[in-house]
Amino acid sequence: MSSWGDLLRVFGALVGAGVVLVATGAVGWTVAAGLAVWIAWGVIEFRSLERWSRAPLRQPRQWSSRWHHVATRLGHSVTTSRGRSRRLVEELRWLQRTLDTIPDGWIVLQGNGVVEAANQSATELLGISHRLRRNLIDLTRDPSIVALIEGDVEGGIVEVASPVDESRRLELRHLPVEDDRSIILIRDVTTLDRLLTMRQDFIANVSHELRTPLTVVMGYLETLEDEKVDKKTLRSILGKLRPPADRMKALVEDLLTLTRLESSPMPSEDNLELVNVPAMLESVVNEARQLASKKHRIVLDAEPGLVASGAPPELHSAFMNLVTNAVLYSPDGGTVTMRWQRRGESARFEVEDHGRGIPPEHIPRLTERFFRIDAGKRARGGTGLGLAIVKHVLRRHGSQLHIESELGRGSRFYFELPAVASGSARATQRLDSADGDRQHATASGALPTTRP
Repeated sequence: MSSWGDLLRVFGALVGAGVVLVATGAVGWTVAAGLAVWIAWGVIEFRSLERWSRAPLRQPRQWSSRWHHVATRLGHSVTTSRGRSRRLVEELRWLQRTLDTIPDGWIVLQGNGVVEAANQSATELLGISHRLRRNLIDLTRDPSIVALIEGDVEGGIVEVASPVDESRRLELRHLPVEDDRSIILIRDVTTLDRLLTMRQDFIANVSHELRTPLTVVMGYLETLEDEKVDKKTLRSILGKLRPPADRMKALVEDLLTLTRLESSPMPSEDNLELVNVPAMLESVVNEARQLASKKHRIVLDAEPGLVASGAPPELHSAFMNLVTNAVLYSPDGGTVTMRWQRRGESARFEVEDHGRGIPPEHIPRLTERFFRIDAGKRARGGTGLGLAIVKHVLRRHGSQLHIESELGRGSRFYFELPAVASGSARATQRLDSADGDRQHATASGALPTTRP
């Protein structure tokens, strides 16, 4: 209804009251009656508006225009605010989900150190509940965290052990936001610390491995500077210079091999060849027997015709490094057994020795660069990189090295590759073609070689 309708009703009521006034002559009572009716009508409409205001999303009833106009504007305002609130709630939920997916943790602290909010990562890293409105100092009880919150740490960064797992290292950074609020950022730096330690150990080990033969070479070079050295002594010194030079050369070649394996892309199916593993192992046995110098007995048990798909130089390097490792760590006169047998749809290569064995706690670290069970005892001629090379070769072939060992009885190293049936004409043709290509490449000097 419009405001003109309200005026017409008011005018009608006044005209009615005037007629009654003229007919009865009771002016006061007539005016009072008219006002009472008008007030009663207003009260009824107000009560109706009040009831509607409890659920203002429904359509307002048709009151007089002034009340209807007020109700309509209120309903529109409530609907708009409700839409904004829904969008805000959805954005807050999205923000919370996003913050919970961040691997780094964050904690909002009040000025008194009480945890106001935290994401899921923070609660998992520190082992606290974000529902507990408690002081972070009481929840962690770590002196380093106390000093961080109180501002006593230069730079605002500390590294502590995780309260949940002491083997994990956490980096905490304190960032003031307001006078009464601050943020604690938490990051798991366990892997980073391990990588930094490995890098430091790697540099130290390379320096140590090179320093020893270099010291020998430098000592003999100083002797050669003496003009009184006769030919016999000269020949003797030159013979003694070859072992340390060969050791440095082997170390550099192994480091280059590791770098190439780590930096090269994974080989695709087109880059793999059918490898005649039994024939390759015969060659490996001959090389290993030269290394053993008749001090060990090397036995080969290879299933004829069992071939595999792979990169020939890399597989040769893996075979040779495993056999060399078994020979170097076996006692003189011991037996080293090599096996290449079918296991279902796979083929297993294993090397077994009868040495002193490996303590169980050291087995997970054997493929680390330069890792030695006893740093005071070095393998004869080993560089400490052989098993690391094997690990990376197998990773590039979708396999992994397994180690079984028993103290005092020896060790077994093995891995598996997908077996390829060589009996089919297609496989035989591919194998002959690959052998022909390798022979041609060897003749031309183009085939890459990998030092075991």
